[in-house]
Amino acid sequence: MTLPALTTVVVNGCLVAGVGVVLPLALRRPFTPFLAAALGVAASLAVAPGWPAALPLAPWVALSLREVAQALARRRLAPLFLGGFSLTAALALIAARLGWTLFGVREPLVTLTAVHFTYAGVGTLALAVRAVEQRPQASRRLAGLLLMGAPPFTAVGFLTGLALFQVGGAVAMSLGVLAVAVFNAREARRRARWSRRLLFGSAVAPWAAMALAVAWAANQHWPQVPALGVPDMVPTHGVLNAFGFVLAGHLAWWCDARGA
Repeated sequence: MTLPALTTVVVNGCLVAGVGVVLPLALRRPFTPFLAAALGVAASLAVAPGWPAALPLAPWVALSLREVAQALARRRLAPLFLGGFSLTAALALIAARLGWTLFGVREPLVTLTAVHFTYAGVGTLALAVRAVEQRPQASRRLAGLLLMGAPPFTAVGFLTGLALFQVGGAVAMSLGVLAVAVFNAREARRRARWSRRLLFGSAVAPWAAMALAVAWAANQHWPQVPALGVPDMVPTHGVLNAFGFVLAGHLAWWCDARGA
């Protein structure tokens, strides 16, 4: 399999798993509606770009809008960001499946925006919320605030091309992610069996991945900074963060809640 083909398979797998597994774990919702939405994502990715590819994504949009509406009704900030990130991911994928170029951003970056807002947005922020719930310390709240602001801050960098936002967003995101990784390692010592193992795995995974992310963002403005290209970033940075950090972390809390 060629690298571009592998990249496509990994990205599509991340999207389907993100909607069907990560989102219900992160939002603490029943799996069934999100698995149905994930089938819509798979159907969308299986056909050529156009309206037939965009329509199956409607269930994901509806679920995201419900999260936003409930957060607004309850006046809760973190759930509002979680729902907003999910909605942003769904809309980005719709734009990609329609073949739209948004603000000069082209493929594969539009589809990767959907992946990032699913994992770096919803998944990572939800792990920070878990950390605060376990121990409501100022450092954990600060990490949560970083993870609320970093995805939109980075998105502004992609839209404007300004290093302040693109590189600054990558640094802020990395600080938030690595802080949560440290919190996961601390919580792992208090857990048993699979929860402990998964939390330790989640704590280890993002260190190299976030270094790659900062290097890539810096390389866009200072080419002398060594960095991987997008096809290489997907199976390295992407897999480590999506499955090693986010998915493992949420599976750990899911196991912990069930005493597994």
